[in-house]
Amino acid sequence: MRPLAADDEATLRTIAERHGYFAARGPHTGEGSASRLIDALLAGEVVTLALTPDDRRRLVGWLDDLPPPEGRLATVLGSLAAQLRPTLPKTAAPRASVAAPSQVDRPSGDVRPGAEPKILRRIDVELWLRVENNSKFVRGKTKARAWIEESVLRRYDMRKPNANRSDYALTISYDTDDEIDATIDDILREAGQIADLHGCFTEADVRALDGSDRSW
Repeated sequence: MRPLAADDEATLRTIAERHGYFAARGPHTGEGSASRLIDALLAGEVVTLALTPDDRRRLVGWLDDLPPPEGRLATVLGSLAAQLRPTLPKTAAPRASVAAPSQVDRPSGDVRPGAEPKILRRIDVELWLRVENNSKFVRGKTKARAWIEESVLRRYDMRKPNANRSDYALTISYDTDDEIDATIDDILREAGQIADLHGCFTEADVRALDGSDRSW
């Protein structure tokens, strides 16, 4: 087997870091370990999938609609969706509806003849999100935050008033208050899963920007 080129090894280290395989010693301590990733592939701990763009779109849609499982399986499926979502063609991005807060959503889907289409309301919320490394040997928090922003928060019209702070403004579409709670739970759960894959943890606080005192 030929030695890996520097660019190839750097790419493998990035993938290894995403999956939580870190180097414990050597010049790349705290970064992804290409050798540990290869061992994991050979052992079946990590598997690869060959998917067409349409396969990816349908799989992400299925994962989004799947009732959230419990335990380790939730982390595994959340990781799969988080990795696939940024690879989708822009025209096929799943459920990324964005509009001004004063507008309403008319969700896509079949409407029975004579039935009134469901009108979704919108609420702006402020999210404070802390992402920290689990230990001094891990250096994944910057990449974890970037991954969370790209694959989770941007689906909710993410705005970041101050680039150097941990505050975000999001817009959530909903029909009932229970749906707001469920959406926020999904956001925080996915963020935590991504952080965990990078050897990090999250702390978060969410409050409504509608003049009420609601918080989550």
